Amino acid sequence: MSDIKKRVYCLDGDNVEVTFVFDAETEMHFGEFPDFSETPKFTPGGRPWVNVTNEGCPYAEDEYGDCGSCKYFRCEHPGDLIGICENDNLRKEKAYEKPEN
Repeated sequence: MSDIKKRVYCLDGDNVEVTFVFDAETEMHFGEFPDFSETPKFTPGGRPWVNVTNEGCPYAEDEYGDCGSCKYFRCEHPGDLIGICENDNLRKEKAYEKPEN
């Protein structure tokens, strides 16, 4: 079994590559997912990449408050741990608009 695998996640015209490293003790591969809170990444359409465990969004509507249970979260395949947020209030161009006086 290979010690390292890679997967490319593709959404909204953008790609994120994740490396999965094999752990011999558990006999499983574990992904080294980016921390999009620490290093934000946006798709060409202005959608932010997010991790399902990200919490604290002001637009969260579910009782859990994490991205994975939010209706705005979109992933490439069911069960993916990263994806994009489709809430228009969090698009890149919205995030950098100056408030009107």
